[in-house]
Amino acid sequence: MVTKEPVARQAINKKRTFRLLLVAQSLSAFGDNAVYAVIMGILLELVKSRQIDLSSFGVASALYANCLFLPYVIGAPLVGWLSDRYTKKSILVAANLVKACGSLLALAGVFAGKDTLMASYLLVGVGAAVYSPSKYGIIPELKSEAELVKGNAAIEMTTILSILLGIIGGGLLIDHAGALFSFALLSVLYCSAALLNALMENTGICNREEKLAVAWHDFVRTLKGIFTSRILAVTVIGTSVFWSSASFVKLNLQTWGQQVLQLATATSISLLALWLSIGIIIGSFLAGKLFKTGHIRHSWLFGFAMGAVILVMVLGRGSYGIVTVELILLGALGGLFMIPLNAALQARSEMKDMGKVIAIQNFFENGAMLGSAGVFWLMNTLSFSSVATFIAIGGALCTVNLLVLFPLLRQGPPAPLRGVAGEKAAQ
Repeated sequence: MVTKEPVARQAINKKRTFRLLLVAQSLSAFGDNAVYAVIMGILLELVKSRQIDLSSFGVASALYANCLFLPYVIGAPLVGWLSDRYTKKSILVAANLVKACGSLLALAGVFAGKDTLMASYLLVGVGAAVYSPSKYGIIPELKSEAELVKGNAAIEMTTILSILLGIIGGGLLIDHAGALFSFALLSVLYCSAALLNALMENTGICNREEKLAVAWHDFVRTLKGIFTSRILAVTVIGTSVFWSSASFVKLNLQTWGQQVLQLATATSISLLALWLSIGIIIGSFLAGKLFKTGHIRHSWLFGFAMGAVILVMVLGRGSYGIVTVELILLGALGGLFMIPLNAALQARSEMKDMGKVIAIQNFFENGAMLGSAGVFWLMNTLSFSSVATFIAIGGALCTVNLLVLFPLLRQGPPAPLRGVAGEKAAQ
């Protein structure tokens, strides 16, 4: 009786902590995208007042988007060290406070000019890069190995939903409340997320022996460890393929919606990305219900099917209703492809190195998204049509899954899950 009571109490605290994590990370993801939407609204007003032209606006929108990606790539070794050196809870609190400072700097940028706005969003990007490894790294601390797929599904569903609401909410804020109130409110939102993170149970899992002086060496060591493990390599490659292709599809939807579907309004074109995101939410939910942790042998089929759906969508040229169904199906396949891979990465990584592992995953995912943006720019420079671009994306997805992921996954059953790795890390 005496020995069981603390265990039951600990389980209840972990459930409560995970719920707090879900709410906090939802507020944080909402803020990241709302800040971007508010800044874009400010720049759009500059276009209307003819202080900048549409070409400059397009360049600025791409540069601001990269402010969120670059810290993940450039800061990966430092971020990984931070996430393992300190408890995940403390990093989550600190990262949200950094984002709050970025929002306050944006508030000052309303008076100081658009250059300060870019610096402010870069600071939000730094906070996001610091936040991510701890957000995903704390899942194995709060969920059993068998629950990792469901845990990742819950995180991904709330994240995608928060991104959508953030884009919409940011637009509504700048249109109806103005920049000063918008940035002030978003600062409060980040502080609220930090408070919720502070209320989480402290699992106490960290590695106090981590040294900043050898952060780069440890990063390289972990990187080599990932790519000498077939399953870990597959998970990183697979999730990077997903995010780069999703980014590519969203970029091309704008042009395709105008040229092929002949959509006349920005709202109708933006709805295309909405259907894709709804599909990812559905796929993430289904993955949490259908798959057990480590069941990734047939993951390549979902990636291959994503490519096939893109090809059918652009070559069939159906009505808007059919395209809507196809985009939801594409997103659902993406969720089914990505969520089990995320869970497998966490299950096969040592707890003491979890921050570095996820920082490396972020490095490749965001690097892949930056690369896809560069390839998209090049294809547009070479006057590729939106249909030809989609054919290239679909063909590449089918090829990578068939020729890279399938051979890696069919090489016999994967190694056993780590099981007691968390215990090893604690010893």
